[in-house]
Amino acid sequence: MRRILAGTAAALGGTLLVAGAAACSSSSSTSSGSTTGTSAAGAAPVTVRLGFLANITHAPALVAIKNGYFTQALGKAGTVQTTTFSSGTQETTAILAGQLDAAYVGPNPAINAWQKSNGTAIKIVSGAALLAQAAGAGHQRHRRR
Repeated sequence: MRRILAGTAAALGGTLLVAGAAACSSSSSTSSGSTTGTSAAGAAPVTVRLGFLANITHAPALVAIKNGYFTQALGKAGTVQTTTFSSGTQETTAILAGQLDAAYVGPNPAINAWQKSNGTAIKIVSGAALLAQAAGAGHQRHRRR
C-alpha cells in the first residue's frame, strides 16, 4: 500500500506525509502470534484516509483526487477517503493523532510534524516547490551596482 501511495505521490509532486507503518500496511496474524505481510490480492480491502488543503498550492492532490488516480492505483486493494483541511497545522495534528494515513502539506507543517514526533510518526514521501518570476519582473532590481 505504501508503495502505491509513494509512487502516485512522486508522480504528482507535492509534499505527502505518510503516518507510521501500521496505518498503511496490511498484515495478518497466525495463531502462533507471528505477523506476516499479505499480498494485495489476498488482503482485505483497506481504506486510505487522505488529507489535503483545497487550494491551488495543493494542486497535485486536487488533480489526483478529481481524476481518480489514487482509486486507479489502489484498484481492488482499497478505497480512498478524503478529508479537506483549512490549514497545514490542522492536517498535521490529524495525522499525528492517527486520524489520517497520508496527507498533502506544505514544507513547514511537514517539518513541524516530523520534529514533534522526533521523526518517528511520519515519513516525508515526496516534496516539490515551484517558484516562478513574472516575465521582466525583478531582473534589474537585483543587479549589483
